[in-house]
Amino acid sequence: MSNLKFSGHDTFHCRQQWLLKGVELIDNKSFNGFSNLEEAILNLGVGKNMVQSIQYWLRAFGLIDEDKKLTDIARLIFSKEKGFDRYLEDEGTLWLLQYLICHIDIASIYKLIFSDYLKERISNEFDERQILNFIKLKISESSTRETSENTLSSDFKVFIQSYFAGIRNSKSLEDDFNSPLIELNLISSISRENGIITYKLNKENRIDFPIEIFGYCLFHEYGNNSSIDFKQIRETLGSYFVLTNEGLEVIIERLCSNYSEFVFNDNAGVRQIQLKANSENFKLQLLQNYYNGL
Repeated sequence: MSNLKFSGHDTFHCRQQWLLKGVELIDNKSFNGFSNLEEAILNLGVGKNMVQSIQYWLRAFGLIDEDKKLTDIARLIFSKEKGFDRYLEDEGTLWLLQYLICHIDIASIYKLIFSDYLKERISNEFDERQILNFIKLKISESSTRETSENTLSSDFKVFIQSYFAGIRNSKSLEDDFNSPLIELNLISSISRENGIITYKLNKENRIDFPIEIFGYCLFHEYGNNSSIDFKQIRETLGSYFVLTNEGLEVIIERLCSNYSEFVFNDNAGVRQIQLKANSENFKLQLLQNYYNGL
């Protein structure tokens, strides 16, 4: 583990329309993308800090690469002509974004909380102090330079705002709605004591999880492997999607039942998924099957 990152969003969580606006800014050949700050401010309709934040979230979700060019998945989702779900209206797209932000690991706190922090813990509960102490430990184990307490605390708050709306009121209603991942209901608040809020990951079976989206993520994560241990899937996709073991098994069984390219083997207690397809072509086919079937 190295190069952990806990800043770049300028304390702004991602609003629902930001990803589409950012993709359109880059895709419009009449503009210079994010290269011209004044032009970006004008076309995005936000302030300077928000422009930088939008660019950060595009990178964090894997929609642009290091050269600020749109990735294939950005075009598949947001293309003006044939985008699968430009306005993020389908829950399957939100699950795909949830996978990407954990997998890309530009915003390190997402993978750290969903996968690493809870990997060895029985409880799904956490508070800010527990997470910050855990992150400090991971920083000490990596090549990442020391990060200030304020920066880590700010990053945690942005993380929470991405998933938990809190108490809605007239001022916060629009902000809450504009956080695209809130709809997944992955995190809830369970108690407040002495000013400390305890949160819980809402681990569920999610047996109606869209199997094509799951299959796409599985190939994206492990496409170069011919077989993957069930434990590996549980610690990545199972954790990112906050699935129970039983729910994960049901989803995998449904996937294998519907697509012969996935084969579930359980030999002598060793459970593995075998992948039998060209990953890039088949990944695209899975997305097409999902969105065309809506």
